[in-house]
Amino acid sequence: MTGIILALILFLVAAVFGTAGILGLFRFRDPLSRLHAGSLASTTAVFSIFLGLLFADPAPGFLARMLVIIVFFMISSPTATHFILHYIVRTEHEKESCHSGEESDAD
Repeated sequence: MTGIILALILFLVAAVFGTAGILGLFRFRDPLSRLHAGSLASTTAVFSIFLGLLFADPAPGFLARMLVIIVFFMISSPTATHFILHYIVRTEHEKESCHSGEESDAD
């Protein structure tokens, strides 16, 4: 019974962080702020769901599978965020270099 209560609390935490991340995606104007809000909140929400599932069903086989999924998620989520960030920075740099090139031609 205690495991189910802990799981429900963690699911509630995941819902709060997921909602905060969605609101951050819509409220912030800067792409880097949007990326930060979305990645941080979604990682916390998904990790809370995984922990809640571990408390909901403490069977050894399920526990082993969930730990493998958690490790994969903790490696892949920051990697994907890094690639998106790299793309944003590169496109912003290209926009700046295009604009500066136009200004130097006008001189």
